[in-house]
Amino acid sequence: MTSPVSIPIVADEEDEQARINALFYEADKLEDIAYRLFDESTRDADVWQHFSEVKAAADLKRTEACRAWMNMRRKALRPAD
Repeated sequence: MTSPVSIPIVADEEDEQARINALFYEADKLEDIAYRLFDESTRDADVWQHFSEVKAAADLKRTEACRAWMNMRRKALRPAD
């Protein structure tokens, strides 16, 4: 059994991690808002349009957060020059 690799986190990486966490949090909040539309109103064309817009914004934030996280991990795992 191998042990997990410990990667030290420097201040810049901590700032980046905080930014990524904020992106995920914002995506979750937007998604909550989108789905709450169905709980609070009738399902007419305007509601579907609003849902689609808010859900798309949530999806974009989540994609941005995932890409940023993957980039941060790649940098952390890259061998030092």
